[in-house]
Amino acid sequence: MDWYELKDAINVDSPALLVYPKRVKSNIKILKSMVKDVSKLQPHVKTFKCREVVEMIMEAGIEQFKCATIAEAEMLAIAGAKEVLIAYPMVGPKVNRMIKLMLAYQDSQFSCLVDCPEQAKHLSDHTYQADVFLRVYVDLNVGTDRTGIKPEEEAMQLYDFCKETSHLITMGLHLYDGHFRQQDFVERKKACDEAFKPVQELMIKITRKYGRDFKVIAGGSPTFPIHCLRDGVTCSPGTFAYWDKGYHDALPEQSFQYGAVLLSRIISKPAPHLICLDIGYKSIASEEGLEKRAWFIDHPDWRIKSHSEEHMVVEIADGESLCVGDVVYAVPYHICPTVAMYDKVLTVENHKISGSWTTVARKRRVNI
Repeated sequence: MDWYELKDAINVDSPALLVYPKRVKSNIKILKSMVKDVSKLQPHVKTFKCREVVEMIMEAGIEQFKCATIAEAEMLAIAGAKEVLIAYPMVGPKVNRMIKLMLAYQDSQFSCLVDCPEQAKHLSDHTYQADVFLRVYVDLNVGTDRTGIKPEEEAMQLYDFCKETSHLITMGLHLYDGHFRQQDFVERKKACDEAFKPVQELMIKITRKYGRDFKVIAGGSPTFPIHCLRDGVTCSPGTFAYWDKGYHDALPEQSFQYGAVLLSRIISKPAPHLICLDIGYKSIASEEGLEKRAWFIDHPDWRIKSHSEEHMVVEIADGESLCVGDVVYAVPYHICPTVAMYDKVLTVENHKISGSWTTVARKRRVNI
């Protein structure tokens, strides 16, 4: 049998997201091999959102993490993570939730992002009232144009403002450059290095004014092999644990293995060259075009013809002998939002279901 196949698939309802713990552990080992020291790593948990993988990563000696939601941060605190950056602006009710999180889990150090003085003042006002001190990172925009401030003079002014603002502890700089996805690693590195030049200049200014006691957290899966070579920079890959077809194709220099697979079934044969599978929008990430949603391991030539909430229609080759009810295994092109659709993933060992992991942080709230 191939590594992903189940002996007891007949007993597994579909669609189901299967995870292979041995492969997850192997991917963690590969990640560690790509850096000189585990202190260079601050992995993002948005992909797996579960305590079990966090514990595997911590067993490998990594105790600092990055996340995007308060639910993910709380999941990390429950797992015992020492340092947690919520790489997202805290606005509205999230500010008070952040404060409650800090008070509830005092063994973990939490921080968040700031990219404008108004936001820093808003955080300061709330933390002052609660009599707590909040760690913040100045978020830099190096071309992603999503959040952050350009690494220019205004960024230095914001850094100064945060240093001077009551009840904020300025930890350093954060940047995400996920827009660099050139398949050619040399080209990706050239673009990444060029975008990082003004960040280096900003680091020099901060060092001259305040000393070198600050941290820089940079990159995601596409650029962490580049940033991990820089002195004083911590990297934040995320997809490595489960991996997916999208990054497999886009980042050929990275040797992570598929650690998660969708089990689906043929539910209809609407035409001679068509089958319909039970993996609709509600079962697999669908933000890309039809050609970049699912890759069928046993049938790499299959092409998706249409996709809706509960159905995926696929064009098959002439002469393929397929029956309604047959199991089909698919690797998502984007695993992160796919995982978020499942309350639990089923773990597979020795071709059998061995248990399940709860996707705790797919919820908007855990407790807080």
